[in-house]
Amino acid sequence: MNAKALGEEIKRLRKTNNLSQSQLAEGICTQATISGIEAGKGYPSVDILYILSIRLKVSLDYFFKILLNDAQGYIQETEHMLEDLMKKKDYKETFEITTNELKQTSRNLGYKFDQLIKWVHIISSYYLKKMDWQKAVTKLENLLDSNHPLFGQDFIDFKIQNSLAIIYAENKMFQKSLQQYNTILSYHDFLKQHHRFRIKIHYNLSKLYFLQQEYEHSLEHTKLGISLSNQYEDVSMAGQLYFQQGMSLEALKADPQKIRDAFKKSLFIFQLLDRQEYIKMVNEQKSEFVKTE
Repeated sequence: MNAKALGEEIKRLRKTNNLSQSQLAEGICTQATISGIEAGKGYPSVDILYILSIRLKVSLDYFFKILLNDAQGYIQETEHMLEDLMKKKDYKETFEITTNELKQTSRNLGYKFDQLIKWVHIISSYYLKKMDWQKAVTKLENLLDSNHPLFGQDFIDFKIQNSLAIIYAENKMFQKSLQQYNTILSYHDFLKQHHRFRIKIHYNLSKLYFLQQEYEHSLEHTKLGISLSNQYEDVSMAGQLYFQQGMSLEALKADPQKIRDAFKKSLFIFQLLDRQEYIKMVNEQKSEFVKTE
């Protein structure tokens, strides 16, 4: 968050009221202070801001809204940047950004923003091997406060729970992972509003059951995920789901044509979305099913 927007608006209002910097400052502060405020070099104290609001013929709330909007813009920009970096698994960059954010102890951008920064920092630390999985789990669990009035009112709570389930699965704590996913699936109202996240949970569950060699359950969750993808016309996870379906069918020694259809659908969707890394994976790992006759 910065003071630039506030400074620009104070300068605009000063000129609208035909006041010089020294006239605006008279009896309030020095002309140099007004110059610094307008240049965005710092925040005025509340008492100075209050008197300025009277002299500039606006309410104090008007200035507070400018500051709030400025903060909201910074929060949204940071959230989008971190989300993009996490999708790319650029943990080095996210670690550096969140480390810097955690140093800003004098700034308060709200409970949820603080929770987001800590979550990304923990995940980045874990995948960069700066933190072992047990410590990562403990820290993630500490971020979840079911008694907090804002719990469950933001996506971040569910992303943290999903991260816990993934870390458990990666470290062969399969039952713990399954319990975490079942907890997420119990939040019916939330999942109704976030179909893409629900699709991802079914995909993750299909992988988890596959690792446990419970192929029927794995297949069941690929079908649920594909059904939701069709219902909402959302192909974001469809390629992965069809690939996982093919894997489960192959493990169950199902009809070869069904296996072939699943892998071919997977490849088609990856080609449609230009997901080169996945296209390469299917062609290399399942060439016997997708090669052209």
